Amino acid sequence: MAHLTPSAIFSPSVARQQLAAAKDWNYIDSWLCTKFGKTPPPFERNNDTLKALLALAALNESADEERELLTRAEAKALQEVRADEEANPNYSLLTFLEESLTREGQASLEALSESSVVLNQPVVDVEKIASKALSLQVTSLDLEQANNRVAILERSLSKELECITSLIKELESDDYQPSSDMIKQTVDYQRKSKVLASKLPELQDRVNSLTGGVDASKITVQDIKTEEDKFRNMMTTVKELESQLKTYHGLPQDTDLARLELERLRVELRDLIRQRDTMFEGLVEKESPKKIRS
Repeated sequence: MAHLTPSAIFSPSVARQQLAAAKDWNYIDSWLCTKFGKTPPPFERNNDTLKALLALAALNESADEERELLTRAEAKALQEVRADEEANPNYSLLTFLEESLTREGQASLEALSESSVVLNQPVVDVEKIASKALSLQVTSLDLEQANNRVAILERSLSKELECITSLIKELESDDYQPSSDMIKQTVDYQRKSKVLASKLPELQDRVNSLTGGVDASKITVQDIKTEEDKFRNMMTTVKELESQLKTYHGLPQDTDLARLELERLRVELRDLIRQRDTMFEGLVEKESPKKIRS
C-alpha cells in the first residue's frame, strides 16, 4: 500500500487507477531494463509519458513476434532444404528457389540472366544492365535512322541509274536520231573553246601582273595602324569643324549679309552687357547700407 496516495485510501476508484498505473510502470521499467541492459536513464514520469511508452512497448513486442515468426519460418525452410539435399544430392537451394518461383518470376529471371550474358555482366547489376540496354537502344535507333537514309539514297541512285541506262540504250539503238540543231551546237561549242583558248595567255599574263603588283607592295600591320591613326585624327578634325560650324548656324549664306548679321549681333551683345552692368550697379547701390549724417 506504500504506492497509494492518502486520497486513494478513502476512494476505491482512485486506488484502482493508481494500482493499474503502478503495474504499468513496473512493466515499462522491466522492459526498459531489458533494452538498455541496465537501469534506464531518468526521465519525467507522467500519464502522457506512460501512454507513449506503453504504445512503444506494444509495437516493439509485435515487431519482435513477427521477427521471431520469420526466423522460425526461415529455419524450418532451411531444414527442409537440407533434408531434401540429403535425400537427393543433386537437389540444391537454387533448384528449390527456381521451382518455387511463379511463371512471371521464372520469365523475369530468365530475361535477367539472358541480358546479363548478352551484355557481358558476370555479376548481375540491374542498374548497369539497364544503362547498357538504354545505350544499345539509342544506338539501335541511330542505326535505324542511318539505314533509312541509306535506303532513300539507294532508291535515288537506282532511279538515276535506270535513267542513265535507258539513255544509253536509246543512244546505242539504230533508231536514234540526233536533234536538228545538234551539229550547230557542236560547231558553236568548238568556236567558243577556240576563242577561250586564244584568250587564255592574255588572261594568264594579267593574273601574273596583278599577282606581281600585290607582292611588290605588301601591306603590313604597321601600315594599317598608321592609316587607322590618320583616320582617327581626321575624324577629330571633322568633329572640331562641325562644332565651329554650329556656331554660325542661322546666318545667311551670302558672305556680306552674314557679316552684317554678325555685326548686328555683336551690337546687340554689347547693349545687353551694358544693360547687365547698369542693373548690377543699381542692385549694389540698393543693397548697400546708407550712411547716417551726423
